Amino acid sequence: MDAPTQQPSGSDHMVVAADLPDLSPRQAFDYFITPELLARWWPPEADVDARSGGEYVLRWPKMGWALSGRYTAFEPGERLAFTWQWAHRPELPARTVDVRFAPSATGCRVAITHGTYGDSPVEQADRQSHIDGWLHFLGQLRAVTQPVDS
Repeated sequence: MDAPTQQPSGSDHMVVAADLPDLSPRQAFDYFITPELLARWWPPEADVDARSGGEYVLRWPKMGWALSGRYTAFEPGERLAFTWQWAHRPELPARTVDVRFAPSATGCRVAITHGTYGDSPVEQADRQSHIDGWLHFLGQLRAVTQPVDS
């Protein structure tokens, strides 16, 4: 798999996956919980209480956006799950994200499940925005973790 891909899923959730060559599952996990590493591929600013039950806030100051939640599963190198709520979109329900990390032949495979979504057009539009967002940002993560060719 060269680029992140959408995986089969029902309309109530979405699944995307990416291979991260040259990263162990533990190293990939760290890119989701360490503010300095997060800033390389996702939000410019992050406050993270990296533990089960800990809270996080991710910020995009130029856009005035903040995403926050609580870690519901915290298994370094294996699984990270958290709640997801945008401050600028309070009309949308909180969602859940479950990130799985597994060894692959070249490094690590990351699979993200995001949901739950209803059937309404607003809910399905939010689902599609999350698919698009995760595909983009997993591409960013893959790019920043690739070795530089000499």
